[in-house]
Order: sequence, then structure tokens, then C-alpha cells
Amino acid sequence: MKGYRIWNWVLVVSFSAFVAFLPKFISEFSLNLAVMMLIYSLFAVAYNMLLGQAGLLSFGHAAHFGIGAYTAILVYKHFGLSLLPGILAGGGCSILLGVIIGIFMVRLRGLSFALLSMAFNMLIYATAEKWRSLTNGEDGIAMQRPDLSIPGFGSIDMFSTVNFYYFALIVVVLCIAYCWFFTKTPLGRLIVCTRENTERTSFVGYNIYATKLFVYLICAFFCGVAGALASSFQEFVSTSMINLDKSADILFMTFVGGRGIFWGPIAGSCFLMYINDALSTLTEHWAIIQGAIFIALVMYAQDGISGLLLGMKDLLLNRFRKETG
Repeated sequence: MKGYRIWNWVLVVSFSAFVAFLPKFISEFSLNLAVMMLIYSLFAVAYNMLLGQAGLLSFGHAAHFGIGAYTAILVYKHFGLSLLPGILAGGGCSILLGVIIGIFMVRLRGLSFALLSMAFNMLIYATAEKWRSLTNGEDGIAMQRPDLSIPGFGSIDMFSTVNFYYFALIVVVLCIAYCWFFTKTPLGRLIVCTRENTERTSFVGYNIYATKLFVYLICAFFCGVAGALASSFQEFVSTSMINLDKSADILFMTFVGGRGIFWGPIAGSCFLMYINDALSTLTEHWAIIQGAIFIALVMYAQDGISGLLLGMKDLLLNRFRKETG
């Protein structure tokens, strides 16, 4: 156990130093990709709270991502808010959407839950596409990224990609840390119990409906924050952020990373975004290769990339013990 703890601390410290000094060693283009990796890591972790923690497969979680993205751009444009209030507004509106559709969805599970989530996603997508006076339809809305105002410290220019990287890093780390600690709370463990045996959990007196709704709203908030970060960074939002393709993307990231391990979706989102960017520069048929990777992982590595990495770590530790024992 002591060896595992040392290795874990080494990995944590090394990774922290890596992300802290990353902007000093990569190009502007690569830094833009790193920012998007951070944002989609939060999106994937939030989505996995619903899938991995509660066992609810959603085909329509791009609705929350898109609502957060649209809300941030609209409050910047019409109310002149600074960056952080816009991000929080995106998460808040995503919670409101979660209340509206969650009260219907969490009564269901399995295929019924998945199909209803897809139906709601299609409804919200159609609303965004047709309500041109608000969303500008498929043409989208462009808005210059606002500064970050901190009371007592003034404003920080967010036009700089480096500044936005550190802002996104802080927001994403805080949000993911909250998700991690939530999984360790009694309520977080209760959600796992409802996933494993709903009938028994209900029999001992727990409110299954309220429990599922609560975790759905938490997931919705962080998905909305991720969407607000994405539109703020790209300075643009369109219906592409709310369509079913976006829901499929986050589902792939979660499965490829490993839904059974908390940090698995982080690995999956970073891996897929890097691979897609690298392959798209080599061939226009990059989506076929992506599909082949996904099929191979589903067939031969059901715990995803994170499962493979943990297996390699265990192998190295066992070999190290044999050599030093």
C-alpha cells in the first residue's frame, strides 16, 4: 500500500507541474487545443457522474452543454457581464433546464431514459435552430470574450490565450475536485447503491427519485459550466454545440477513457481530442480511424484507456517489488 501511495503522489505532483508550466513549452495552436481538452474533461467528468455513478445512460446531454454555451454569450452581449458571472449564469440556466426535464427523466431508467434524453435534446436543438431572433439559428452568435473582473484586484485581459488557459484550469480543477469529493460523501455512495440495486435501496427507506434528480442537477450544472467555458473561449456559439453529434462525442470520450474510473473520462477526452486533431491533418477519413479505435477498446479493453494505464502501473509495481524484494 505504501508503494501505491508514493506512486500516486509522484503522479499527482508530476501532472500538476506539467499543466502549470505547459504554456511555456507549447505553441499558441497547441495551447488552444489544451484549453479545449480542459473544457471537455470537465464535460466528460460531469457526464460520467450520471453514467458511471448513477448508471443512467443519456443520449442527449449536449442540451445542457449547449444551454450553458448560449447563456454565456447572450449575457455577455445583452447585459455586459464579465467572464466569471457569465460562466456561472451558464451553469445556472443548465440547472433550470435540468429541473424542467429532469423531473420527467429520472422516473425512468435504461433504454427509456436514454431515448427520452435524446428526444429532449432534439427538442431543444430544434428550438435553438428556429428561434432565430434569440439564437440566430445555424449562423450562430459571435461575441468578443469579456475580461475577468475580480473585486479589489481590477480586470484581467482574457484575450490572451495563456490567461484564459489558467482561468480555465482553475475553474476545471475546482469543479472536478467537487465532483471527486461528492463521490466520497454518503449521498455519493447512495447513488451507487441505487445503481446497483434500486429495489433494495428503496426498501430500506431512501427516496430514489429525489436522489437521482439531485445528481442529475449536479451533472447539469457542471455540463453548463463546460459549455459556457467553450463558447467564451471560442467567442462563438451555434447549434453545433447542442446537436446529437455533441452528445455522441461526450459519450465516446467517457467510454474510451473508462467510465468505471473517476479520472477515466479525463483521459478519454484528452486522448480523443489529440488523436482527432492529429489524424485530421493527415487524412480526411479520420472519423473512420476514430471509430476503429472505439470498437477495439470496447471489444478488448472495456475499462478504457484508464484501465490499461492502471494495469500497466500494477505490472511495473509488481516487477519493481520482485527486483527489490
